[in-house]
Amino acid sequence: MCAWRNNKASDDGACAAERRGLGLLLEGTAVHQVQVDGGTYQRFRSSILRDSIQLTEPQEEADLLQTIGTIIRQFEAYRIDCETTLTNRQKEWRQVAAVLMNMLAARDRVDTSADIWTKLGSTLVAATTTEEIQTLRAKLQTLFQRSSEELVAKQAEEEEEQDRSTANDNAAGLLGGGAAIEQVRSMLAAGRPGYVGLFSLSCLDVVGERFGPEGMQDCFMAVSAFLIQAMRAEDKVYHWSDSTLLAVCDRKVREEVLAAELNRVLAHNRDFTIQIGNRTIMLRIPIELQLFPTTYFDSADDLQKLSSNQIRGDRTLSDRALIR
Repeated sequence: MCAWRNNKASDDGACAAERRGLGLLLEGTAVHQVQVDGGTYQRFRSSILRDSIQLTEPQEEADLLQTIGTIIRQFEAYRIDCETTLTNRQKEWRQVAAVLMNMLAARDRVDTSADIWTKLGSTLVAATTTEEIQTLRAKLQTLFQRSSEELVAKQAEEEEEQDRSTANDNAAGLLGGGAAIEQVRSMLAAGRPGYVGLFSLSCLDVVGERFGPEGMQDCFMAVSAFLIQAMRAEDKVYHWSDSTLLAVCDRKVREEVLAAELNRVLAHNRDFTIQIGNRTIMLRIPIELQLFPTTYFDSADDLQKLSSNQIRGDRTLSDRALIR
């Protein structure tokens, strides 16, 4: 064992080896410290390296103890710097998370004045353990999922909104669904029997994805013209939605006879020519038919429910006349 406690600088081989071993131990400990901040870590490593080299020099016991004390204080200072950096970083990330939460809340129309939102904000500030953070994440997922579902339902409801206009300002140049409702109201008031036919242009969304809004409009106009030309003159065709046409048949006829008649019309569905820029494209748009007697509706306003799945399931024809 090196005689460092004789208060004299010693430079024999054993002492030099022990000092070198102590220096390597300190360097190795420094190398495996957590790297929270790259710059702080490099400065810490450089400082420890300098002091570990100093340890290899022969020196009095008091000087050696002072050098070792300095190194210990550097380790402690580095620990404090890392904790401070992590604390500040945590605060910054919480602020970022709060901003993102508010942005998502605004997008998804979450009520930020509700108690649940206030409590979540408090939890975000106070959460430190893994369990608390996981609980916060689960609550946020539940809240935004519920809000997202409500938003999707509302959007779906808005998308189901039919054309309430009585003008012909749509792509097909037809009177809007409001005019169809007025005609059915007049029929019900007069006690005249009749039918409402709903023609859905399936796959029109695929046309939109491939050819854009212009292609969708051309297809819609082509199918509209086809139905108006093929159906009887007394049957009025209206614009019902972006992918649906509605026909009001104001005449007395048995349902199975009218269904067969309309199916014969759809059997003549053909390829339509649409113009996309400088390109001429031939497309056949499948058409789905649903037929409803006017007695099915308690009032003309019930026509607005024609887009609901329940009525579609109740009254869809067995032969949907899907001509491809």
